Amino acid sequence: MPHVLYVRGGTGSGVSRVVKRFDKLGIKRINALTGFNKGELFRDLQRDPDVQPYLPFTKTIDDPREARSYIQGLGNVYIKACQGRRGMQVMQVVKVKHKGYRYSNSVIGNLVRGRAKYFNDMNKVLKRFFGDRKILVQQGIDLVKVGNNRTVDLRAELQRNEYGEIEIVAIPIRVGRKNSPISTHGEAYHFDDYLPKLFPEYSIDEISALKQRINEFLIKVYKSVEKCYGKFGEIGIDFGLDRKGGIWLIECNAQSAKVSVGKAYGSRTVRRIYLNPLQYAKRLARKG
Repeated sequence: MPHVLYVRGGTGSGVSRVVKRFDKLGIKRINALTGFNKGELFRDLQRDPDVQPYLPFTKTIDDPREARSYIQGLGNVYIKACQGRRGMQVMQVVKVKHKGYRYSNSVIGNLVRGRAKYFNDMNKVLKRFFGDRKILVQQGIDLVKVGNNRTVDLRAELQRNEYGEIEIVAIPIRVGRKNSPISTHGEAYHFDDYLPKLFPEYSIDEISALKQRINEFLIKVYKSVEKCYGKFGEIGIDFGLDRKGGIWLIECNAQSAKVSVGKAYGSRTVRRIYLNPLQYAKRLARKG
């Protein structure tokens, strides 16, 4: 049997059975969880005053019909499956004054857009898209954009290294396709190179200060997640920057595919991001 378990894909019943069996045998894990429930994560993080200022309004709902009041009140929301990957179960819904609702989502990189005049029609769209999945409503943030209405967000890859220390390995900046509500399946750029392009009016000192704020935010989120759930060897943290340089947490990932790192960074960083979990696993094994 292995000394350490590193779950790289899947949160279904088969994976759960293996994880539970290994837990009973005392086999250590890289991460405390195999996947986050997005609604529960935000509910738990809300209790941490260090992280609370970075959290957009997020509410788990039992029925799509409950989304109506939040869409009306917030104007722009993202509706997500509480457990989903690769942006597959995410839909943006915007309330258009006197014109009903505008919605959009991405299916394996293909943009789907539509309108619904009345909420009854919008409710049918949501039911068809999400099925029986548990969903949440999240406040839409006025994120920085580039080019022709291309959404920008960031995927930070944080890991524990061979010494057990938290390391910010890479922060690819992801640029979505034109009019896409999410950045997944788009392009990715190196953090240091692309950040000044998002805020061209910033001085060198202001960019440096923004980087410092981002680094502090990422460490706060990582440590807060560990307070809630236990030790993690790696977390992919998705976050956005608004037009004023404000930082907003979007979600956390326990099984980051690391695709953006490969697109945005060189082989040295790519090697590092795959090596860290193995070296951390050796550390866990030695401690055992």
